This record gives sequence, structure tokens and C-alpha cells, in this order.
Amino acid sequence: MAVSVEKLERKGEKFSLIKLAILSRAMAASKYILLEDLVNDWADQSGELPLLTLRRVCDSAVCGRFPEKTFVRLSGHLVDVLELHFAMRSHIGLHAPITRDQATKLLEGVIVSKAGIRSFCEHFDVALPSAAHSFKSRALQLIYRPKHLGPPDCPDGAPVAARLEATEWALGKLETLEKLIAALRQHPSRRVTDSEIDAWRRKFEDARSMVEASHDPELRTELGQLEGEWKRLTAIEEPAVEAAPQDSRSPDLPQRRNVGRPPGSGSYVLEDLKLVEEMRADLLSGAYTSHAAAARARVSRAAGGGTEASKIRRLITRYDERYPN
Repeated sequence: MAVSVEKLERKGEKFSLIKLAILSRAMAASKYILLEDLVNDWADQSGELPLLTLRRVCDSAVCGRFPEKTFVRLSGHLVDVLELHFAMRSHIGLHAPITRDQATKLLEGVIVSKAGIRSFCEHFDVALPSAAHSFKSRALQLIYRPKHLGPPDCPDGAPVAARLEATEWALGKLETLEKLIAALRQHPSRRVTDSEIDAWRRKFEDARSMVEASHDPELRTELGQLEGEWKRLTAIEEPAVEAAPQDSRSPDLPQRRNVGRPPGSGSYVLEDLKLVEEMRADLLSGAYTSHAAAARARVSRAAGGGTEASKIRRLITRYDERYPN
């Protein structure tokens, strides 16, 4: 992960090696350390390859082994741990849904809380990297030698990342199903075409596969609710059994039941739009590379009492409504 002059010049960055050195020294005197320095320190003292150390750090991060708010961007934005894992995968040559340039930019701009590092080391019996040492920790290290000189292997990293990635896909696919249902709500008596039914079936199966891969019970519940509403909106009510008086007028055609609340009722549009504007700014600045990551960063501030998954999907839906392109 070393930064070279050629790389900086090729990317047109303003930072020089001197400024990066100054930044590294400033980090040493602060509460944070550059991710690059953390990886290199642990790699040096453990004898492991830097890329292997980077992978173990990111695997541990996505599994929640580091405290929240441990990984931060130089801009002050919290780093989404799934995007951090994507960046690591791209950097070491594995498949990832972000480009190599995006991965490099993210990894080079991450700083790590020393408090978070110390917490991780205490819980998993890992030696502190040199930049995170305090006078007390150096004295204690003379008495007690930790079990690991660098971050240990985290075998759950890849499965957990796969589930989180499936959750992101599931959120988008549930939103697509919601749009199909919204079209029916607008015209509840309109006949549903065969092409619409086929489209629903395909998209529903896609959504179901991602929801199952996510292992998220909240998303399973939401998928079931959407399926139930689709069936209600597309069902034709049976005519009454009892005989009706004969009338010269043509009998009314069976009507679909208009199930569900009117669009926008009971929602938090104004509150959501404030968060959507923040999401927009973050996505345009490159702070986050996906709508789901930008929504996750502010889901704790989303109004309402729904589940976290439902709030994330609601924010993504609001974003797409305001910025459809």
C-alpha cells in the first residue's frame, strides 16, 4: 500500500510525499493513524505480507470486531465497512463491485481510531502497532506478550460480507417490487397485462434469491408483505352468490380491492428529504459509492419506528424519486 510519486503524479493529486510525511506525523500525535501505516506496522512486526494483513483488518472490520466509528475518512465521514471490504477485495485482485481506482482512493483516505485499535487488540489478544502505543502499553508489553503480533485470520469475513452485499441487492430489488405495486395502486381497476405478471414473477424471484442470501428476517417479512399486497391488488373479487334483481343496466364488472394506504400517507417525506440531500452530497463527493451505504450512514436519524432495513429501503426509494437519473 506504499504511495509512490509516480502514482500521485499519474492521478493528478495535490499531495506531495513531503505533505504525506507531515500528515503521517500529525496522525502520530493525534487520536488516529493512517490505515496504510496500521497495515504496514502490523505486517512488519508479525512478518506477514501487507496484503494479507490488509485482508485480515478488513475481514475483522466487516465482522464487527472493531468498535463502531473506528474507521473514518480524512474528510470526517465514517467509513462503511462493507465498502471498505469491497476496496480491499479490489485492491488484492478479487472480484468487487467497485473499480480499482475507487478502491485505491478509499484505502488511501482512511484513518483509524487508536482507541478502536486498542479495543480490538484487548479483545483478540493482539500486539498493538507501534503508532498506537502509549507509555502505559509499552510498559505492559514488557510484562505480557500478546498471542498475536498482527491481526489473526477472520474466517467469517467473506461470508459476512457476502450476506451484507446480498442485503444491498435485496434492498434494491424490493424497491423495484414496490414500484410495480405502486403502479397498481394508482389504477386499481385496470386489468393487469400478462407482461406485467411475467415481469413481477421474474423480479420477485430475483428479490427472493437475494433476500434468502441475506439471511435477514426483516427483509423476508417485507418480501412477504409485498407478495401479499400484489396478490390482493391483482385478485378479482368473486360475484355475490345470492341472486340479484334483474336490471336492464349492464352488470358492474368485478373490481380489485384497493388495499393499502394512499401514497405518502403516514410517511416522513420532509424528514427523509433532508437525509436524501445529505446522501446526494456524499455520493457526488465520492464519500460513498452506493445508495445503500449512504443510507446506512444516517439510518439512525431516519424518522419512524420501522426496522433498520425498512428505513434504509425507504431512504433509497426517496432518493430515487428525487433523483431518478
